[in-house]
Amino acid sequence: MQVEVLIASCCTPKEVKEKVVSVLEGMKEEVPELGWNVLDITEDPGLAVRYRAPMTPAIYIDGKLEFMGYPKQATLQAKIREHRAK
Repeated sequence: MQVEVLIASCCTPKEVKEKVVSVLEGMKEEVPELGWNVLDITEDPGLAVRYRAPMTPAIYIDGKLEFMGYPKQATLQAKIREHRAK
């Protein structure tokens, strides 16, 4: 399972990125196949086009846009579990 977190370092607060990464790290034991990348569209504007990200942060799970903005921890965890069950 792969999670991509698109951010814009000029606009996305550092705390948001850290919170998302913390949730993902916390789920690694439960979901060992979980991998993630944090991608900064400020560094590579083509990412926003390729992912069709309407805003940041945007969170994709297995290539599917699941969240625009920062979700609550429990909501993100539930969505990861849902993808794992598929």
